[in-house]
Amino acid sequence: MKLSKHSSQFSDVLISSGVNFNDDRGRFKKTIFGDQVLEIMGDIKELLCVNSHKNVIRGLHFQLPPNASSKFLTCVNGKILDVFLDIRKNSKNYGKFGVQILEDKDENGLFIPKGYAHGYSVISDKATVVYLQSENYNEDSDFGINP
Repeated sequence: MKLSKHSSQFSDVLISSGVNFNDDRGRFKKTIFGDQVLEIMGDIKELLCVNSHKNVIRGLHFQLPPNASSKFLTCVNGKILDVFLDIRKNSKNYGKFGVQILEDKDENGLFIPKGYAHGYSVISDKATVVYLQSENYNEDSDFGINP
């Protein structure tokens, strides 16, 4: 597995390239593994699996401190356009966003640290996204930005 920076602008957002193996039984996708899971995530409090239809937009969601959450996600069926927005007021990238396409055919996952709003748009007929979150959902801290 290889971890790389999304871009020089968003060096704290990481792309993980793992394994995507296809044979007559189906597909095996392993985007992150080993000690690096906890090294980049810290705690893992939630595992989410979301199914959506074409043109559905999920997000942009975030939780305020002290419940801010980092995320690691991958698309296991279909294709999405993932979007992350830096909402850290003291950041040089405050208000700037980045995008990443994730699909079932790639071997990639995306790590988005605390301090970012996150969402995605489904660009295939259907998509299934699996992601880890470092914090529990907290309704009082949960906010969104309508794209």
